[in-house]
Amino acid sequence: MILSRYLHDSLDMLGIAACEYDARLEAVSWNSTFLEFFPEDAGAIYVGEPYADNLVRFYRGRLSLEEMPEIERYIAEGVARHENQTQPFEFIHNGRRLRASSLRSPNGARVRLWQRLDIENHAEAVPERVLPVFDALPFIPDGATILDSADRIIAANDAFRQLYGLPGDRSVVGCTLDEIIAWCWRGASPAGPWRAAIRNGLRYDGAPFEIELPGQRWLRVIARHSVGGIGFFTHADITMAKRQHIELSEAQTALRRANAELAKLAGTDGLTGLANRREFMEFLAAQARNPGPLSLLVIDVDHFKAINDRLGHLIGDACLKLIGLTLAEQAGGAGRLVSRIGGEEFGVILGGTSLDEADRMALAIRAALAHAPWRSVHPHLDAVTVSIGLCSGEGPVDGDALHGCADDALYAAKRNGRDRIESRPLPCTRRTA
Repeated sequence: MILSRYLHDSLDMLGIAACEYDARLEAVSWNSTFLEFFPEDAGAIYVGEPYADNLVRFYRGRLSLEEMPEIERYIAEGVARHENQTQPFEFIHNGRRLRASSLRSPNGARVRLWQRLDIENHAEAVPERVLPVFDALPFIPDGATILDSADRIIAANDAFRQLYGLPGDRSVVGCTLDEIIAWCWRGASPAGPWRAAIRNGLRYDGAPFEIELPGQRWLRVIARHSVGGIGFFTHADITMAKRQHIELSEAQTALRRANAELAKLAGTDGLTGLANRREFMEFLAAQARNPGPLSLLVIDVDHFKAINDRLGHLIGDACLKLIGLTLAEQAGGAGRLVSRIGGEEFGVILGGTSLDEADRMALAIRAALAHAPWRSVHPHLDAVTVSIGLCSGEGPVDGDALHGCADDALYAAKRNGRDRIESRPLPCTRRTA
């Protein structure tokens, strides 16, 4: 949805401002009337500008010093209005009363349109417009209030009192809405944060905003201002829908967390807590696609069957856990993965690591295992040694070839007496297309 220059010019002739945003909430195009209605954007807005940055200029030009600390809240609410708007709403900016509409395309892009409304200044017309609403208040099923130009209540129906839990002797005439909210929260929680939400919500006619009350209750308020600034507000209880929304959000969060845990379990070795073979192969394939050096250590425990036969499988498992812990301490870090490939075999993937650096890592691993507390595993266990096969190449490489090369080096270490390191450079390091 990219507006043509012809359409921009046509909207200019009609006095309608337009600005298009893509699905990433970034500015795409705008017309001259947009810059007339929002002069703060002239020379500042640019293609690709995030909508939130546009709102920074919008609010900096209209907020008082008292409200400036709340600008981030206002911007977040403005972005939410942009993403969720389905009905036009009205507000005053630079002395103009504007009606804002939004058209959404299937791909998530939006075109925002602003039309200037004529503002009458005939004070004598106010009573004629307000008196019928006074008469209708008792018949409105939702809470309803009428506010003067200073946003102070001049009339309210019984449904409004019931929604806010106001006793019969509690006068509301002359109060602002945030004073009513503060009274509701008395002794329970400070109402200060809601004053900012209310103050901002009052600016946008027809745009619903939410208010939380004690006891996990929520109300939705819609404000409309008439001639002379008189406001007509409706208040509806949305507690049930809000709770369902919260429960759904919590359920979705719990589901995402559970799926993440399942994914983690699917890639984790149950005995050592290291990555398992599946995670090892996926990580190796991903690292192999990157440019730069890549090294792989394949580590096998020497004479592990004899440990199991002599001391039992529980001691053997304890040995594997201690080896896994030692490897993780020595070789952990970004671009690296320590895994138990299977049985008594471990793999260490070292992204961004050259052959010489990997050889030093292998030496550090052997030294750490030599000083590991084996007697704490079993009094008759003096030491456990490992054989290490090392291969390194310059990426992108063939991950399977790197793995095979490291395996060959490991078998050479076994043939040459165990408890040693054998290294091999990868003969052909470049992955073919």
